[in-house]
Amino acid sequence: MSHGKKASQPKKRSRIRWPIIFAVVVVIASVLAGSFLLNLAKNKPQASNQAPTPTPYVNPAFADYTNQFLTVMQNLNSSQTKAKMLVLVPAKDNQTQLFSWVASKLTFTPDLSGTYVDPFQILSRGEGVCLQWSVLYVSACLALGYQARLCVAVGTAGWSWIHVWADVYYHGQWVPVDPSDKVWNQPHRYLTWGWGDFGTEVKVYAFTDASYQDVTATYA
Repeated sequence: MSHGKKASQPKKRSRIRWPIIFAVVVVIASVLAGSFLLNLAKNKPQASNQAPTPTPYVNPAFADYTNQFLTVMQNLNSSQTKAKMLVLVPAKDNQTQLFSWVASKLTFTPDLSGTYVDPFQILSRGEGVCLQWSVLYVSACLALGYQARLCVAVGTAGWSWIHVWADVYYHGQWVPVDPSDKVWNQPHRYLTWGWGDFGTEVKVYAFTDASYQDVTATYA
């Protein structure tokens, strides 16, 4: 019997390492997947419980009418028109004197066939209805640096204009000026003209070069 030392046995390799790694990988993947799903839920568009705001209806005839007068005012306010008009009007006239100047240049005609709105054409013809008189007055005021705008009475049944006059900014307030009738600051005179009820059948709008304003209450 040999009494020598026993031969050493090879150590068993650990079989615990791979299951742990696999478990860690699974946990990390689960966390990443959960984070992705959470972000996806946050960014998902939410259904609105509110009905979409409807687009306001604008009567085409009303839109056409307002665009016409806005275009007129844009021309009168242009630097080219002001420069040309400045040569023609008395440079030192105030708003009331320009009122008289227009009256000296035009003759009233009942002919409604001409809807020309160029101030130089109006001066050249020397006549016109309320539209031409008011356009010329507003153009003269703007050329000399005074604030002025066109006022238009319109019938709401067909959105066609009834009468045109001017507003001029005078002593801190807007003053109605009717050049063709040679009337200064009498806003309620139109109530007796038989146009209809102001506010329902008749509206009055004041036009500048970029916007218009309902000023019916001033005349009602």
